[in-house]
Amino acid sequence: MENIDLRTARKVAVLAQGLAPAQLGSLNSLESVIQRLGCVQIDSIQAVRRSQEIVLLSRGVDKSEVDSLYTSAAGLFENWGHAHSLLPQSLWPIFHWRRDRIRKNGLSGVPYNPKVAADVLKRISIDGPATHGMLGKTRGNGWNRSSEVKVACEWLLSFGELAVVSRDERWQRIYSTPEQANMPTEEKLSVDESLQKSVDLALGALGVARLKDVYDYFRFPKASQIAEYCHESRFIPVNVEGLRDTWLIDEQLLDKVDELDWSSLHISVLSPFDSLIWHRPRQLALFGKDYRLEIYKPANKREFGYFAMPLLNNENIIGRVAARVSNGTVEIENLEIDETIDADFVEHEVARTLQLWTDLPEK
Repeated sequence: MENIDLRTARKVAVLAQGLAPAQLGSLNSLESVIQRLGCVQIDSIQAVRRSQEIVLLSRGVDKSEVDSLYTSAAGLFENWGHAHSLLPQSLWPIFHWRRDRIRKNGLSGVPYNPKVAADVLKRISIDGPATHGMLGKTRGNGWNRSSEVKVACEWLLSFGELAVVSRDERWQRIYSTPEQANMPTEEKLSVDESLQKSVDLALGALGVARLKDVYDYFRFPKASQIAEYCHESRFIPVNVEGLRDTWLIDEQLLDKVDELDWSSLHISVLSPFDSLIWHRPRQLALFGKDYRLEIYKPANKREFGYFAMPLLNNENIIGRVAARVSNGTVEIENLEIDETIDADFVEHEVARTLQLWTDLPEK
């Protein structure tokens, strides 16, 4: 089994995620970035910008494209990826295995009323796309409270009976049938075929990973036994210097990393929900950082800040920044930089980036 050093493993991970300096030299399209990642996790919190927008902006997607993220023109749909995520519409067939599993095993949380769900599906099929609020105001047979309608919509979305390809001005999901949304429903894959393609997609997005990291990427159920698919791929097993376990690495990217320049001064500001670092055990193993989410902690319990964004320079996570928009300005609440790095330079670059993303001055 081949041995590689930790620095090389980091480079492969960063390259797979589209964050290498050479990949950020020009604008990248929204489509190309999300195709590479497979999915972008959705979060409603908007400290600076919403997490999914930061993921795209940090990879060089133009703001005008990011601003169209919640329209049908973006070519995306919402469903379960890592968590609730935006995915390219072309991947609809690949996630057949998940829709099939949810139909058979259900979801945790509030159960749905089958009669309400049938009425919702009939209403949208006949009358066209609608938000759950529009449906909940209707006094037809099958529902009494709008909350039941919302739950039914969410279950139907998870089953693949409904699709979401856009949101309204209030950021409410607009539900439609897959046919109304022009989803590629004609391509049929078996459960096994779709599962294997999803595993290949996860491996490609990770670049270098242990089996448990692959399981985490699309939250594959443990019962799915994806190991055989991993070993059928183009990935080869390696030992990473200083790390435990066997890692699978993209042989093509491994050959490519030494051809690239890894001495850029560019600082990438990452969402805490970025797919490079969303699996905390992998973040710690590869990058030596154990950054924890503190969004849901009371202010007096936070050790660093409300919305802490890791900072990437080349293949290294060099620190983090806590920032949020307040009273028409971007406020940097806290900044933590590795001792070997010029903190003043980093702070200047981070402030400039946040100003560009928000069109707001620094406080």
